[in-house]
Amino acid sequence: MTQIARQTTDILILGSGGAGLFAALHANKAAPDIKITIAVKGLLGKSGCTRMVQGGYNVAIAPGDSVERHFMDTIEGGKWLNDQDLAWTLIGTAITRIHELENEFGCFFDRNPDGTIHQKAFAGQTFDRTVHKGDLTGIEIVSRLAEQVWARGIDRLEEYRALALIRADDGSRLAGVLLVDMRTGELLFVQAKAVLLATGGGPTMYRYHTPSGDKSCDGMAMALRAGLPLRDMEMVQFHPTGLMAGKDTRITGTIIEEGLRGAGGHLLDGREDRFMEQYDPRGERATRDIVSRAMFEQMRGGH
Repeated sequence: MTQIARQTTDILILGSGGAGLFAALHANKAAPDIKITIAVKGLLGKSGCTRMVQGGYNVAIAPGDSVERHFMDTIEGGKWLNDQDLAWTLIGTAITRIHELENEFGCFFDRNPDGTIHQKAFAGQTFDRTVHKGDLTGIEIVSRLAEQVWARGIDRLEEYRALALIRADDGSRLAGVLLVDMRTGELLFVQAKAVLLATGGGPTMYRYHTPSGDKSCDGMAMALRAGLPLRDMEMVQFHPTGLMAGKDTRITGTIIEEGLRGAGGHLLDGREDRFMEQYDPRGERATRDIVSRAMFEQMRGGH
């Protein structure tokens, strides 16, 4: 019979991207005496999708910009399908988060000559509001958050993959999570008072994708098997510009940063003709869904 090791914790967080690390730090700040554990398939601070972000973080902090303007860009970009309460919360708290990242967690974003935070142009925005650290914004954010996690003594289970959410005997709640040590194959059950899924989406269902390959939809699959509801599963975002280097290399799918379009880069079809203005008056600065569909239509038309 397979022996299963056991651990206990107060809060178990699955995933160590920006959401998981922020959650751990906020929980630690609110209740320093509770035990918090982060489980991650790779190495904390060295894996996941947030680390791969090149472009930046949209936030309305510049003179002339406003939360309301940012909100309308977001709602219109989402074709009014957005959950507007969630969108407003995201946009309104973005200002707090960007100051927290710099002033509390040690991030340092690019500056204008006068010392204010530099914000660059990004597609789908009517104002230049993308805060960035060169084109290594994700590395800056995740590295600083990981340093804070290490400094605060938050427990880590690195190179552990979650397999299943385990319900209590009476089925009324979760008892914890079953994980596997990816180095040894040994099983571990972590009993937890609360479990937070911060596992991201599932781009690896597609042959070519820009996010990290460890973002494999397993968090949502575990939730579904445990009987938890999933919402808006059809809302898959396609990043339109990626590197095509051949079908036999994992380099294919590597993101070509959206800031290139924001800075005035042109998209050309196989005939070396610009085509985006046929689909949207904003041209290459249209939102990702529009650009992705336009590129697909060009390819379907043999261009």
